[in-house]
Amino acid sequence: MEKTDVLAATIEMARAGLGFTPAAGLDCICDLIDGEDPQDVNHDRNVERLLRLAACIWSLRHTLLAPSVAALHPQPLK
Repeated sequence: MEKTDVLAATIEMARAGLGFTPAAGLDCICDLIDGEDPQDVNHDRNVERLLRLAACIWSLRHTLLAPSVAALHPQPLK
């Protein structure tokens, strides 16, 4: 699937309310990791990619729930 097709499908699903919550997204990633075959030559690569995706979700969720200190305490204009 081309990147533009993935983006279009993602936007369409999000607008339709079909996306996961961050917690459900992490649960899905856990399920995908559990489904990986440790004997598969691509196991480590696949798990690493899924963990990076989980880190992305975590970072986005963390940013939304806890804005940076700079955003909370902007510096006065001089």
